[in-house]
Amino acid sequence: MQGMAGATGDENAKGNALKASGPSASYAGRIRARIKPNITFMDDVTGNPKAEVEVKTSPDGTILSRKLLSSSGNKAWDEAVLKAIDKTAVLPRDEDGRVPPVLEISFRPKD
Repeated sequence: MQGMAGATGDENAKGNALKASGPSASYAGRIRARIKPNITFMDDVTGNPKAEVEVKTSPDGTILSRKLLSSSGNKAWDEAVLKAIDKTAVLPRDEDGRVPPVLEISFRPKD
């Protein structure tokens, strides 16, 4: 529904414009792969808690801001993820050359 808000064309139009306007299937993995090496975390954790972060970017991929949307329940892990995003500074462009302005990314220590 949200994706349709920006779509154009007749309501009965056929095609793939809406599908093509979103990130590619591999983009989320590429983002995680860019940030993950910057995570410094040595603590032992029970389970595999998930920290969810919202990242806002400029059109060239520069990270403008980040905020924790959902804590993992482990403050040290949450902080390690946020610091890694800060250290990353710039995210790669997707296959179409764009970087989405807002990304929601989740990180788990054992992934």
